Amino acid sequence: MGKTKKAFAVKKFKDGNLPENIGGILENADESELRALVILLMASDADGNVSSDIDVSAVLNISPAELEGYINFWRGTGIVGYASKKKTEKKEEDNKDISLAYAHKSGAVEKTTGVVEYRTGELATILEKRKELARFVDEAQRVYGKTLNMGEIGILIGLIDQYGFESSAILAILSHAARTGKRGVRYVEKTAISFYDEGITSGAEAIEKVERIEAASETVSRIKELFGIGSRSLSTTEKNLFKKWTETFGYDIDVIKRAYDITIDAIHEPKPKYTNGVLEKWHGENLRTLDDIEKFEESKKAKQSGQVSAKTDKSYDINEFFDA
Repeated sequence: MGKTKKAFAVKKFKDGNLPENIGGILENADESELRALVILLMASDADGNVSSDIDVSAVLNISPAELEGYINFWRGTGIVGYASKKKTEKKEEDNKDISLAYAHKSGAVEKTTGVVEYRTGELATILEKRKELARFVDEAQRVYGKTLNMGEIGILIGLIDQYGFESSAILAILSHAARTGKRGVRYVEKTAISFYDEGITSGAEAIEKVERIEAASETVSRIKELFGIGSRSLSTTEKNLFKKWTETFGYDIDVIKRAYDITIDAIHEPKPKYTNGVLEKWHGENLRTLDDIEKFEESKKAKQSGQVSAKTDKSYDINEFFDA
């Protein structure tokens, strides 16, 4: 329960045995309080007990303090109460019944927020019984270039077991993190979850995604040089524009430089917003490469030239002129 020390119990109302004032209770509850109750019900066992080991606040993407407030509301209605210690003793496998990945796929939350932690003994048993995961850990440490502690190993294994990632996908993300100097496994976890939210869990998909990210990052560095931004941090507007050009539109530096040149020729100063207008137009015309753009521009010039010729090319017959 947000990793708090207390465990709670949710009343199970069977055979229509609802509180007499249930209508008033629901009317007074706001959307967040109702959402919290739904997750508590999903996380509870047959007796209504919710283990304190289940991070409900993470599922709801709120702080433990906010969760405590919602619980206090439902405690006041009598629907939620404290569970006895005896009733909350659970087997290790029970904690897997409502993994964050399951909550995501069932539509309980829009975004997942982290791996459910393993107990040390549980993790050691997993590594002992599942040799392929032990080999994965060895390879992960080699790729990442550092020895991982048990907490970090638990995160990586959780991404495989709880989210369904292929081990090669996690290795691809680790390799990317090592190349970019991101030395925290929490970064790997956050990146992996963002992939998961896009439906990317296989090794091939993850490798392709990583390649796109790194290519876009390199392109952004060159865009900064192009616009004379140097080492200063990008503004929010610049970040959004550059991300759109490189990721949404998928343009490489050659296309962006052509739009930049058009900007300088037109207004004689580097203005990303003007360049964006040029790129927006090309994207709207479904022009993907510099070759596409050059052909499009040549075709447009030829069409304009033909229209001008049609207007100015007037031939006269001398005899007809004098007869007239």
